Amino acid sequence: MKRFFSLSLLLAVIASVGCNKPRVIPDEVLSDIFRDAMLINAYYDVKSDQSPDSLNIYEPVFARYGYTAEDVQYTVDNISRRKNARLGDVAERMIASLDERMQYLNRESAKLDTIENVAFRRYTRALLGDTTIVAKTAADSTKLRLYLYNIHPGYYRFTSLYSLDSLDKSAGRRYRIYFEREDSTRREFSEVSLMRRAETQINQNHLLIDSEDDIARLVIDFYHFDDDMEKKKRTVPKITIHDIRVEYTPPAEYCMKRMLDEQTQMRIFSDTLIHTIEALARKSE
Repeated sequence: MKRFFSLSLLLAVIASVGCNKPRVIPDEVLSDIFRDAMLINAYYDVKSDQSPDSLNIYEPVFARYGYTAEDVQYTVDNISRRKNARLGDVAERMIASLDERMQYLNRESAKLDTIENVAFRRYTRALLGDTTIVAKTAADSTKLRLYLYNIHPGYYRFTSLYSLDSLDKSAGRRYRIYFEREDSTRREFSEVSLMRRAETQINQNHLLIDSEDDIARLVIDFYHFDDDMEKKKRTVPKITIHDIRVEYTPPAEYCMKRMLDEQTQMRIFSDTLIHTIEALARKSE
């Protein structure tokens, strides 16, 4: 409904302009003009609080196809006088053209998503991989805190498997993951209870959105308890943690730009130019 209202508004604005040697616009071109005008209306709906009630915003569209507002008005009037011709036919062509354009954009968007995923995979790197921790005594407590430094904006994925020993009877055990600043304050905090199962998988994703110079490290802590747990009951857990892995992926913009830069450098000289240079070099020998 809004689409046809915008089309009516466009025709009403055109009608206010006088005629001066107008030309008849082919139906196919007219439908393209209406399509582009509808895209302008859609842009204004999203990006502007003002309605597109001025002919000025449509004049570049008319000019792009080599016509004027007078030509459009004359053509619309001419269609209404033609037998077996309806303005609705032009509108249907416009809608079909919009649908075709949408399908094209959807395909291109899917391609970009694929390229972005390739870029993500290409520049994802392991900060910590295939690490195993076995803790049974108080001396093992230091093993249960992992620190990763040189933290940058991007995506951090932490995965591992753990199992609590059947002899471990303590309660309130938790693990937590967070980014720590230079002043020891924390952000992007996550805290989860340790489960008593044969084996439990951890799979967490953390996004560090903005760049903070004072982010000192990423902390993974398996030696934590509920806040109300008495200190004398806080014993080192008898736990085995294996397949510990932390992966880092830079922001999408960085990955895309870096991949583009690499591809550009690889193809900065065409094969034809390279062959020509080689041939000239051989002649000069």
